[in-house]
Amino acid sequence: MLNDDELFADIARRKALGQDYKRPLGELVFRWRDASTTVIRRVQGAFMRGSPDDADEIFQDAVAKFMAKGLDQFRGVSEQVPGKAASPKTFFLRIVKHCAIDRYRRQREELDSGHGVGEDGDEPEVSLPEANRSIAEAKALAEQQEAHGEYWLAWERLKEEHPNEAAAWDLYHHQDLDDHEEVARALGITVVNSYKRVSRAQAWLKLYILEARKRDEGPKEES
Repeated sequence: MLNDDELFADIARRKALGQDYKRPLGELVFRWRDASTTVIRRVQGAFMRGSPDDADEIFQDAVAKFMAKGLDQFRGVSEQVPGKAASPKTFFLRIVKHCAIDRYRRQREELDSGHGVGEDGDEPEVSLPEANRSIAEAKALAEQQEAHGEYWLAWERLKEEHPNEAAAWDLYHHQDLDDHEEVARALGITVVNSYKRVSRAQAWLKLYILEARKRDEGPKEES
């Protein structure tokens, strides 16, 4: 059984010779289905939109773009780590990510532009459950934005104090390298060390966030 790189090379060869490559391409992207769903869920969480049913449509959209342009655009060189090789899986997951972002960005822009307002210019009627849900979503968004700020402050501290762990964390969580083998290959370390660095980075980030919250709360007043 061919690995991802070997199967992708066979697909590229078939395409260059004008031979049928759709069947092996289907086999290849099917291997990345679960990783694609993970990427889509992350984007949904960031935009606070979407449902599990969206994953199929976004995945199919990404496959279509991969076939139309991605196969010719892939160069095998990492954009995040100069001089390092990039895998076709990472390239495809980046397409998935952008497809999901485009989908939910369009939905947000449609709402921001007033889409859904009645023809007479009045706001549409809203039921009490819908209003309560909107309030809850607004509160959740505010809390998410606050937590988001805490995270990036902790991330900057991690980069300064533990650059090796930060590099592994960045590839694994920010650059969509959901496979520790790919992280290890990009950094020139073992897979075991990749696991260790990502795990330590997570522990440091949690500690930094807790310390920041304690500083913001200040000393407790004596009763």
